[in-house]
Order: sequence, then C-alpha cells, then structure tokens
Amino acid sequence: MRRTAAAVLTVALTATTVALAGCTGTTTAAPTPVRSTDLTSSDGGFAKNAVIGVVLTGDAATPGDSEDGRSLATRFHEELTEAGFRPDVRVAGADQAARQRSAVRDLVRTGAKALLVRAADPSSLRTELRTAHDAGVVVVALDGALPSSGGGNDGVSSDYRVDGGDSDAQLVSRAVDMVTSLQRGEEPSTE
Repeated sequence: MRRTAAAVLTVALTATTVALAGCTGTTTAAPTPVRSTDLTSSDGGFAKNAVIGVVLTGDAATPGDSEDGRSLATRFHEELTEAGFRPDVRVAGADQAARQRSAVRDLVRTGAKALLVRAADPSSLRTELRTAHDAGVVVVALDGALPSSGGGNDGVSSDYRVDGGDSDAQLVSRAVDMVTSLQRGEEPSTE
C-alpha cells in the first residue's frame, strides 16, 4: 500500500513539474543584458567614474570650429575625463546608421550610465534607444531630437536634449554640465 501511494505521489509531482515548466516562456524579447560595475546611488544619480557613452556622426573626427583644431570626439573625451567620468566615444564612419546602432547596443551592454547621441539617421535608432531606456540608461540628444520609441508622449526618445549653440565647445560644455547634474541625481538645466 505504501509503495502504491509513493508511486502515485511521484507521478503526480512529475506531472506538476512538467506542466509548470511549460508555462515559463516569455512573450516579448527582453532587453540586452547589461554588465555594469557602476552602482546607481540611492539618490537617483550614478557613480562619479561611470562610463558615459558618446555616439557621434562621422564628421566629429575632423578638426572642429575653433583655433585649437580639436575634433568634437576629442573634446568630448577630454572634457568628460576631466570631469571624472570614463568616456567611451564612438564615431560612425561609412554606413553611419548601422555603426551608430551597433555602438548604442554595445554601450548599453557594457554598462554606460548615460548616452550622448548625435544621430546620423535618428529614426534608425528607435529600437536601440528603447533598449537603452529599458536598461535604465539616460539618453541625451545632441543638436536635434531623437525619434520616439513608442513609450513616451513627447515624440522623442531622449530624456534630455542639448543644443550646441554656436560652437562645438558650447555643445560639449553644456553636455558635460548636464551629465554632471545627472550624476549627482539632480534635474539638469536644459538651457
């Protein structure tokens, strides 16, 4: 009698396990897993030495509009480093849209806390920017709006926007100031 009861119990547990295992699938693709060593602080900011991703168009590698001849990419790298961050600057070459999509995916995967994006083809970044938002990355549009990922009401998928004004130096300075405010957990000025 005990053997029969044990056999029935074993069969019932096996059937339950099999039935439950069939119910664990997902219906939507999850965002790309994020690997990060920069812990987000409780006040909404992030570590001072966080990775800040910068995705630029191909012309950002050429000397800029000032007498010092530094490119936009060089300015971002130097000024973000000076502010205490770890910049990862990506400049798209040929086939800019595809390279920018790849750069955004890679920066999100490697744990960037913020992305500064000057898009070659803003609409081509829709999926990648949604993945960035899903991963908790702050997206800042440089000199133009980025397309909506479908989740926002404002028609753009960037959290903030920085306009350069008259020069590369102003664009970089304003962007670094914004990232510094975000790092502290403060609402940045959008002037």
